[in-house]
Amino acid sequence: MRTPIDYSNLQAATMTEHTSNADADLALDRLSSKGLPATHRAGLMTPQFPQKILVIALSCLLGMDVYAKPNEKPDSKEHPKATSKGHDKEKTEQLAEVEVVESTNKSFFPDTTKATPQFRVTREDIETKVNATTVEDALRYIPGVNVRRRYAGDSNAPIAMRGSNITQSAHTMVFADGMPIYNMVNAGHTAAPRWSMVAPSEIESVDVLFGPFSAQYDGHSFGGVVNLNTKMPDKFEAQMDATGIFQDMNRGGRNQLLQGFRTFLSGGNRYDKFSIYGSYNHMQNEGQPMDPIGTTAALTALPGGTTAIPVTGAQLIPSPTGGRNFIFGDNGVDQSQTDLFKVKMAYDITQDLQTRFTIAYEERLRSNGDPLVLSQNALTGQTLYSTANNRVYSQDGYFFRVPTNGFRMQEQTRQALNYGWNLKGKISDTWNIDTTASYYDAFQDKTIQSAGLAQDSRALVNGVLPGQVTDVDTWWATYDLKLATDQFLGRKDLSFMSGYQLVHGNNNNKVYNSVNYSTSNRDAAVSESGGQTQTNSLFSQLEWRFMTDWNVMAGLRFDHFQAIDGHFYNYNRAVNDPRRIQNYEDRDQSRISPKASIEYSPDAWTFRYSFSKAYRFPVAEELFASKNTVAGTTFSDPNLGPENGYFHNFMTQYDLAQGYVRANFFYDQIKDEIFSYNPLLAGGNGPNTYLAIGETETIGVDLTYQQYGLFGLPLDFMANTIFMNKQIVNNPQARGLEGNEWPRIPRLQANVSATYRVLPEWDVTGNVRYRSDMFHQITNVDTEANVFNGSDEFTFVDFKTNYRLPEYHHLKSTISAGIDNILNQDVYENNPLAQRTYYASLSLKY
Repeated sequence: MRTPIDYSNLQAATMTEHTSNADADLALDRLSSKGLPATHRAGLMTPQFPQKILVIALSCLLGMDVYAKPNEKPDSKEHPKATSKGHDKEKTEQLAEVEVVESTNKSFFPDTTKATPQFRVTREDIETKVNATTVEDALRYIPGVNVRRRYAGDSNAPIAMRGSNITQSAHTMVFADGMPIYNMVNAGHTAAPRWSMVAPSEIESVDVLFGPFSAQYDGHSFGGVVNLNTKMPDKFEAQMDATGIFQDMNRGGRNQLLQGFRTFLSGGNRYDKFSIYGSYNHMQNEGQPMDPIGTTAALTALPGGTTAIPVTGAQLIPSPTGGRNFIFGDNGVDQSQTDLFKVKMAYDITQDLQTRFTIAYEERLRSNGDPLVLSQNALTGQTLYSTANNRVYSQDGYFFRVPTNGFRMQEQTRQALNYGWNLKGKISDTWNIDTTASYYDAFQDKTIQSAGLAQDSRALVNGVLPGQVTDVDTWWATYDLKLATDQFLGRKDLSFMSGYQLVHGNNNNKVYNSVNYSTSNRDAAVSESGGQTQTNSLFSQLEWRFMTDWNVMAGLRFDHFQAIDGHFYNYNRAVNDPRRIQNYEDRDQSRISPKASIEYSPDAWTFRYSFSKAYRFPVAEELFASKNTVAGTTFSDPNLGPENGYFHNFMTQYDLAQGYVRANFFYDQIKDEIFSYNPLLAGGNGPNTYLAIGETETIGVDLTYQQYGLFGLPLDFMANTIFMNKQIVNNPQARGLEGNEWPRIPRLQANVSATYRVLPEWDVTGNVRYRSDMFHQITNVDTEANVFNGSDEFTFVDFKTNYRLPEYHHLKSTISAGIDNILNQDVYENNPLAQRTYYASLSLKY
């Protein structure tokens, strides 16, 4: 995305009396090689204006430090060339415009991920082009990235990248200023990163890395890595954002306007070497019912020993496998609310060494309490709930049953602390350090579910509606240390990085039956399961720029994994049953992962081949979290081993004047790939478990074209697409799966974005997102579209416009409006996705 100009070295060179013509030429080469934003498009050089004088004049005019954002790389090239190439001094040079970036956000550590395909989103891109209500919206138009965010404020928005799907959330790492916010202990479609620990308004940039090609990341980067970089103030600043959200929902018997809002307040200042930033983010929204289709198999014959009750109102629809099911209601509108309080402090120990401390407190509430019941007695009009054992409902020539827990209410409360410390920058003339210690603790995470509805007499016990309480104890602690130099052994053609990581995660689930849902007492223990995992890692990599335009990189990673204190206590079993109390034996494993790349970058071209061998060890939920709740049953597997894969990527890129064209060809082979298996049975979903699939194979290509100032107009344009095919090629445990497509991975994804600056203060953006259909089940038996438990093809058209009011006493005001899913497509990805949604925003910055 858009990249500011790196002026830090240029200014120092031009402010001295003895700056040579060669230095000025080199500095200008650096400038002209960068991509330029489209906001000021004026040419800054003519033959009549000598280069050296212009450089000095610009530096004096700026009068401050100007440099790139953290880990900034020109978008037209994923990293700067190792040696600067000369140019013809007689040529007329057209310089890029300059974007001033605050000094507190400079890069303090060398780029150690050069071998990895990358994509960057800047703060301006988010503010201008995306209807961003939560931070994961920033990833919406990136090739090969799928975030299943069902509505604004969704508490469960898992991410998938490249050859991984959203039930494989453990394949993608997400960091905020170096602190991990991806779920280190859970897996599956309910293990989304803790997105709400970061507000979209505090984002400075987002760096997305595809695949496990850097030695500094473990196998949880099979899909890739997302680095969220947040801002710190360079002077006094304050901001207030307010956004209204409106979804026009018409689905499953409901026709209503769902509403929500987001507010953000922040302030910060810099006092000499110390800076502080505080913020508050409130998000509250109504989401469409997540389980609007309580389905059961429609029968064509009356079961023996039963009596049929004629009903009306239920909706007969296809099942994912082509059968017939009935919609008989939903579990209610999702009510979500999040409050985030955050304080960040930084201190510049030296000009090139900074320490930072961050603490964040989050409180998240989610509930649904207004279930919709569609079935009515055809004769009396009475609302009908669950069926008795000897009764069935009949409609349209079919018969169906409704279980007592088909309708249920739910309340979830989570309170969490996330804090961390970081030290980054130079510790000598040639060596840099980047070390982070962090801790995440969801110290209260409670879910209360009812066993039915209070209006349903069959769900009551002694006139009271029972329920179930689930307490989840989740925390993780990490420590990361990296040391790097671009002059290893005193040689300017060698770069070296080495480090150590510790990751420790804990997950424990306790389930209780409650006699009374409204009081939610823990009356009887049902089960307890959980355990801990720990990984100690050492890693290093060496880059050698052995010729002009050529470099090679080789890396190695060592991981030592431990599974600790795994257990499953099933109190529903008899006291003398050996399966009642199960304590699993601790175990450990070690693996070594090699990495390598070779790059050739002549002139405007870049060619790079990257290779990686990587292992991904299972997380605590996959190993230990067996449980049986009113919402479903899960069986873990304490014997799961690590996934292991070979990953290849070949990148070709050509730099344009204000953009680039890029192609990545990739090929992955993964053995013992862990899959969250949730079979589709006649009466709905079966129990969830985790399987190790023998071997999968992924082949694909992603193509990206990005251009600022297209056709010389104030028009920014981006188009990207990814073609991908992933199949099961070997599976001795179930040969019938061989040759099947991997579920929930579309063969084709495409994004197009165009921003036109109608006036300097007014811009308009249109975006299109396309995704082909895909199988939802690993058996590939689900072929019906637009049904619950399926994953559909879609084309989403989005729109956003911004108008910047005149600045008043340093107060900048922006009014924005937008629409997502303009075509109002009604599609599903297991659960229904949001229909047409409107946004209206006001942002004030001082």
